[in-house]
Amino acid sequence: MNKRTDLEILPQSVTDFFNEWQLRILAILSLSSQIALLFLGNRRKYKAEKWLRNILWVAYSPEDLIVAVFVGILSDCQGNGENPSQQLQAFWIPFLLLHLGGPDTITAYSLEDNELWPRQYPERIVQFVWAAWKIFLTSWEEKLLNILAVPMFLAGTIKSWEKNKFLKSGSNDQLRKSAIRDRKGDVGPTDDPDIPGGLIHGNVQPTTCVTGCPEHSCPDTVLVCNRPIYPDIVLKWTNRPIYAAFTGGCDFSGAPGCYCSRLPDSEECEIVYLPSPPQPESEKSEEVIIPSSPSRIKTFPDAYLLEKADQIFPIFKRLFAGLVLDWTDLKQSKSFFENISSAEAFKVVEIELGFMYDIFYTKPVGVYDKFGFLRFINLLVTISAFISFWIIDKHEFQYVDLIITWLLLVEAILQEIYCIILMCSSERTENWLNKQEKTGMTRIYQAISSCRVPFLFPDKERWSDSMGQCSLLSKSLENLHIVVWNFCCISPLLEMLSEVWNFCISLMSEMLSEIWNFFCISLEFEDCSKNSSDVPKFLKILIFEQHQKKSRTASDIKKAKEFSAHKGEWALEKKKCFSELGWSIGEEFDENILLWHVATELCYYADLNRNSSISVENSNCKASKLVSDYMLHLLVNCPNMMPNGMGEIRFQETCNEATKIFRSGNIKDKIQACEKFLQVDTKKRQPKDKEEKNCMSVLFNACLLAQSLQLLEKEMEWNREKKWEMMSDVWIEMLSYAASQCPSNQHAEALGRGGELLTHVWLLMAHFGLTKYSQAPPTCNRVSML
Repeated sequence: MNKRTDLEILPQSVTDFFNEWQLRILAILSLSSQIALLFLGNRRKYKAEKWLRNILWVAYSPEDLIVAVFVGILSDCQGNGENPSQQLQAFWIPFLLLHLGGPDTITAYSLEDNELWPRQYPERIVQFVWAAWKIFLTSWEEKLLNILAVPMFLAGTIKSWEKNKFLKSGSNDQLRKSAIRDRKGDVGPTDDPDIPGGLIHGNVQPTTCVTGCPEHSCPDTVLVCNRPIYPDIVLKWTNRPIYAAFTGGCDFSGAPGCYCSRLPDSEECEIVYLPSPPQPESEKSEEVIIPSSPSRIKTFPDAYLLEKADQIFPIFKRLFAGLVLDWTDLKQSKSFFENISSAEAFKVVEIELGFMYDIFYTKPVGVYDKFGFLRFINLLVTISAFISFWIIDKHEFQYVDLIITWLLLVEAILQEIYCIILMCSSERTENWLNKQEKTGMTRIYQAISSCRVPFLFPDKERWSDSMGQCSLLSKSLENLHIVVWNFCCISPLLEMLSEVWNFCISLMSEMLSEIWNFFCISLEFEDCSKNSSDVPKFLKILIFEQHQKKSRTASDIKKAKEFSAHKGEWALEKKKCFSELGWSIGEEFDENILLWHVATELCYYADLNRNSSISVENSNCKASKLVSDYMLHLLVNCPNMMPNGMGEIRFQETCNEATKIFRSGNIKDKIQACEKFLQVDTKKRQPKDKEEKNCMSVLFNACLLAQSLQLLEKEMEWNREKKWEMMSDVWIEMLSYAASQCPSNQHAEALGRGGELLTHVWLLMAHFGLTKYSQAPPTCNRVSML
């Protein structure tokens, strides 16, 4: 039996159209993908919409395939370069290679793309060799069009190599190496104008000793002891003692005024007491706050915070690489964050996370590095190709092919201009200009930044500044409405049709979900995942103040780690109600979240029903409700960011039980539900059978917790404001615990979908020293063999 080819199956007109347009369609698809990536690639940094990520995935994924198919089809075409259309279409190959390099707004769609960078190199080599063979051997003729392909091919090669370079820098192994290299050179502030001479580096650096040592007779010169790995620091402050700090050498954190030193012609280290005179409160922050001139602050808003974030970023970048932090590094950060406001603290955290987003997902190019220089080279190459193509004779080419060629040339030029504007107006460039203090360059920067048209360029927002919301009572009421509709079908025929309809809808949802999951696109069909709320200022203040108090209380690294492991105990003990409510803070964190979430909702709507709008509208009450719904959102929709547990199962069983109660009690809204649950007799009820004992629903215990919280107003004579203050402290502590337990790679992935409040709290805790990823530095009694 002879197999029929596609020429026999399809009509001749369709086949001819496909043969004529297949290369054009591929070029248009590649061009459309580049435009989508260029304008939308960086917007997912501050937009959490799923449709945006889906569009980016569709535009990002097929680029390699388009180039391979295009070159393959062009190679199979007949004519060996004699057809003018084939010559012009061969000229499109360098532009497709440029598209392989992609715009600066996106290099990786997910973290896995960074980890697969070793696979990219052989694939790129094969693609470029194959493309070069087609351009310079098969289709080469001594015409200006073929000569124009040479610089464009080189520009595409550079662009693709550049993308692989940034993919490599975003991989976990390379990030660890980079963090270790930064650690060797991490010595604190390096450009402080208050330090005469700045830092002194070297093997042994002489400096003048401060007189007045009570325990040692210091000579006129003290030599700083050198460590084999980490460079030493000598900071000489005006009218202050000399500070010698070793990031990997000596532990001087517990002995203020005692520093490691070495006498001349001696091999031993010793502790030398250098007295530090008392300083007024206004001068204490000079060691941790970088002074900025008024002119710089006026030119660049938040220049002072940007410079500080850039300074401490190499230290806390280690957290994303899975490395630990030195307690000495944390002390510097603690002293800085304890002396700034909550708004400034969150801005510093936002800037640092913006830097991390650039490393993981974009090309962090600066005007001052070699990649910034390449931007201008590529722009000159594409402009010269545009002008040359304008000059050459084009009468033998088809009109459609000419239009596509012009579009490719214009897109290449506009993409380079777009990326140059983004590069010149980035925060990295702002920080660099802030350090240079060059008025002329600053004016150029301002002129370029004024070209950022709002609807074409991404906003300068650093993250979505939103938090997802999910309510168990709302979900249960939604399930109730579905069940009520099913029971309204009295007729057997209508009931059967209803069941068939529900089955078809659920089957289609499951099929679509499987299809999208197969293509690595996560679509949620739950309504609760669509809800979100802006992060209010008062919530940031409450989060900052709690961690500030803990940081000032934590005198050592052990106490700091204990604070980071609290799930609400500290808040209950502070209000002296741990004996009454401590049972609700158990080992299973997901159970704690569900317990306190349901109890918070019951208390919230109960107080609202009592016409106590003043109580419900206070900041602690609103913060408790927001964080409660946010934590449930993370538990249900982002389980990978939460500690391991059975939260999703508990949530589903609790919802099912609540739906049954609502149906039996004819409950239609949340106010009626709260009244029903708060009237449950929690003292007499016992589990009825073995199946009920094994039930994972937490509804009964949540009712007990809600009643206990309401009794605080009567038994302990609390007002409602104090009750909500305690509940907000518990929720913030639960949020902090979840942030500290979330894996660093999940925090990194969250940066690519608009950011999470959980990630900002995690980094804020690290700046306050409240992290489990820290260790005390080695003591002075370690002896080096060198």
